[in-house]
Amino acid sequence: MSAPARTFKGIFVEADAPEFLEREIEPEREVLDLNALNVRSMLAQFRARQLNFDTAPFDPEGHRIRFFPGGYTVWSGNPGGGKTTLLRQHVCHLLKKNKPVFIASLEEDPMDVFVRLACTALGTENVTEDGLQWCVDYWHDKLRLWSYRRGIADHARILAIIRVLAKQGVRHSIIDSLARLDVRSDDFEGQRQFANSLEATAASSGTHIHLVAHPRKPFGKKQEPDTGDIAGSADIGRLSDNVLFMRRPEDDSAVEHDFSPMLVSIRKQRWYTGAVGNIEGYFNRTLRQWKPHKHDVEVTRYLPDGAYGDLQFGPEDGWSKS
Repeated sequence: MSAPARTFKGIFVEADAPEFLEREIEPEREVLDLNALNVRSMLAQFRARQLNFDTAPFDPEGHRIRFFPGGYTVWSGNPGGGKTTLLRQHVCHLLKKNKPVFIASLEEDPMDVFVRLACTALGTENVTEDGLQWCVDYWHDKLRLWSYRRGIADHARILAIIRVLAKQGVRHSIIDSLARLDVRSDDFEGQRQFANSLEATAASSGTHIHLVAHPRKPFGKKQEPDTGDIAGSADIGRLSDNVLFMRRPEDDSAVEHDFSPMLVSIRKQRWYTGAVGNIEGYFNRTLRQWKPHKHDVEVTRYLPDGAYGDLQFGPEDGWSKS
């Protein structure tokens, strides 16, 4: 099964045309009428919205962080800190829950994106043709990859694609990364407008958008990052629902074998508890997966069991036949 591979009249606008003149605002059309509200219906709708969320592989029950429809999350961290790596696992986590995902990777070839996703889903550094076919068969109606290749990308085009794909059922969209978009890093007004467009696209489409944004400058392992450390306009973090920083140790002394300590630092969340803090865990380089502790050497399965055959993982000998 293959992968789902006139005339000039009307153009000019008269500034003093009657339809553009200032009109008296009618308050009853602009202000919510509390007397018209049905409190039972209002409460039921509010509760339904609070129960409609998705989670992350580093907090699968949603105790610390939740992703609600119509919002956006900023993923940041030092180069090599694990932003893209953890996002791959996040995609696998969402696909397993049958939540369609669109990935606009502006830093990787789309074919490479697919292969690396497969490695994460299968828990291996060396994916086979059979493993890739399992991913094609299982993800063909849930995963969409932008075929654009590296370079500066038109942000308006990406947001338009997100709105179209939302009508086709896509619930999460990933833009990796802000540095590759056609909004200059020193154009703070342009970045402010982009942040508002991002927020509006998420809200109007019901999609949760995940934006990868590098920090302004690398921060030390003892330094606690905050929303002001995100590169570009402060509005990028200010208008977001969540801000997450991925952090790893700067030296190799904390690395044991194939395990690297890794923190997910929640620096903002708007709609759940509002709490900030760190989620501690480890990145298993052999499995290509984040784990809550270094003794967890079992593959987190994001595909049907048949995709894993009769292979088992041992802490010392890697993949081996059972």
